[in-house]
Amino acid sequence: MIRSLLLLLASCAGLAACASGDDPQPEPAAVPESLEEAYIADITRDLADDDMQGRNEGTTESAEARARIIAEMGACGIEPAGEGSSYEQPITAGQGTNVLGVIPGTDPDLRDRYVVVSAHYDHIGACGGAICNGANDNAAGVATILGVGCAVAQAPLTRSVLIAAWDAEEPATFLTDAMGSEFWVNEPTVPLSSVDVAIALDLVGGDLWPGFDAHFLIGAELSPQVASAVNRAARPDGLDAHRLGLHMVEETILGRQPWSDYDAFRNEEVPVLFASNGQNREYHTPDDEFELLDTPRMALQAQYLYAIVRELGDATETPVFDAAGVAFATDAETAVMVLDAALADGGLVDQYGLSGTSRTNLEADRELAAEVAASLEAGTGMSNDELLGLRTATQRIMCHAGSTYGEGTCNSL
Repeated sequence: MIRSLLLLLASCAGLAACASGDDPQPEPAAVPESLEEAYIADITRDLADDDMQGRNEGTTESAEARARIIAEMGACGIEPAGEGSSYEQPITAGQGTNVLGVIPGTDPDLRDRYVVVSAHYDHIGACGGAICNGANDNAAGVATILGVGCAVAQAPLTRSVLIAAWDAEEPATFLTDAMGSEFWVNEPTVPLSSVDVAIALDLVGGDLWPGFDAHFLIGAELSPQVASAVNRAARPDGLDAHRLGLHMVEETILGRQPWSDYDAFRNEEVPVLFASNGQNREYHTPDDEFELLDTPRMALQAQYLYAIVRELGDATETPVFDAAGVAFATDAETAVMVLDAALADGGLVDQYGLSGTSRTNLEADRELAAEVAASLEAGTGMSNDELLGLRTATQRIMCHAGSTYGEGTCNSL
């Protein structure tokens, strides 16, 4: 602050006059209503209500969820982009139905290029004899893309923006031809070659563990233009957002394990960006309820996503896909941050009463990640063993934070 003040005074000395401190300052840009907490929360609450019975594909309740999404698109000026003149694309490889809307671009030369902004709206219905409402997975994501779409509709970009609410992302159709995003890539409603970047949201409403409020943007390293857009976009005050490489979460000892709807696009070498807060212990349980979501942070995430979409939609340069793209230094810095939070008082280890073995392993993971970060900063590179260790460190945290595996399995990584 002192340095900034000195620079200002020096600048004033070289000019005929400087603005008086009493001059009115420009007002911050107003946040579009659809990016405010109330809007995002209302849609999330509706989609995660017991009346929706978990939004399983092919059900009456799934159709009701679809109608809610379509009504919102129509109300805010998002045009139909499904089959014919409708918002719907039936998934003929299964029993689901995608919901598609578009905000046409304003530039005659770029309006036939697309930024896809997507989230799946289905969930798993009942589990353990109870309704699994899927508030975090993925009502929060759908509410966010609708909020962003409605904001774009009020101020269209040079490129067109396709808002896609995918169906059939959950098992048993996950990664099959009947998965909504996979089906669309095989049967696109606009030429796949016209998609410049595909953004997918999944699990953006909850904390990775209680009290840990980080947000992750994954996959930007696969396109220098996407990475640049993310770095340029204005991040709202109070949002703790970090970049991370897809390889860090996907490349496992069992091979590549994709997470969500970005996968079909990435496989066709379309640049992607995956936004998520990570898989927590409410995942695919009856506890994934609206009341556990962090709705103020969801609004900040929506505002940040809107800024990113604007950067991509108005860019003069077309994003290119780089399958070998990496940002190892960023990966290491993010890993250190997450591990520090996990090991801190009240962090993941304390929250879940993890064993001394778990703490020791996480401390060793943190030491390795810090060494890698230091080596990369010094320009000395990283060995393959260190890369594998960095991935293991990230995946062990995800393992302990989620509900899929037991503590012993996480420690065996």
